Amino acid sequence: MDGQLAAKAISVAEYLSDPAWERLEYVDGELRERNVGGKSHARVQANLSHVLVEYVRAHPPGYVAAELRVRLAGPSGVEFRLPDLAVVLADTSPEDEYLDRAPDLAVEIRSPGDSIAELLRKMGRYFAHGARLGWIVLPEERSVLVATPDGAVRAVTAGETLDGGAVLPDLRIPVEEIFG
Repeated sequence: MDGQLAAKAISVAEYLSDPAWERLEYVDGELRERNVGGKSHARVQANLSHVLVEYVRAHPPGYVAAELRVRLAGPSGVEFRLPDLAVVLADTSPEDEYLDRAPDLAVEIRSPGDSIAELLRKMGRYFAHGARLGWIVLPEERSVLVATPDGAVRAVTAGETLDGGAVLPDLRIPVEEIFG
């Protein structure tokens, strides 16, 4: 599946007003389904969420959100994405229905049907709108691709430690803990 519904251009107002579409992404005026993972995806999301929430509580302000709608707006138009996890260190409009920028850390967990190339393109969109760090979690490989706005990507694998870099200083996660 390419993740796109039947092509029917809709407006941002239509997208935001229909609760049936709140778990769909909005790109180029069209709705896009997200590939939903199974149990391993859910476990990884819960494990990482737990570690990240503990970190943010110890290093306020900020929050962690699962599948938070983020609005990415620029000269090419508006899109709404839903990263699997988002770490937001400063939110000037906490009561809004969506984040009006990219999160500081965007986490995407590869589901069956997701290509690494597509996930890297999505990270590029987050970086173009202010994200400072991206993690692409690969459950089948039990590894994490760490991406940065300068285009660098490195793999962190079993036996290694994932860190939060300059964005989340002092954050250290043994890779095995993510998949446990």
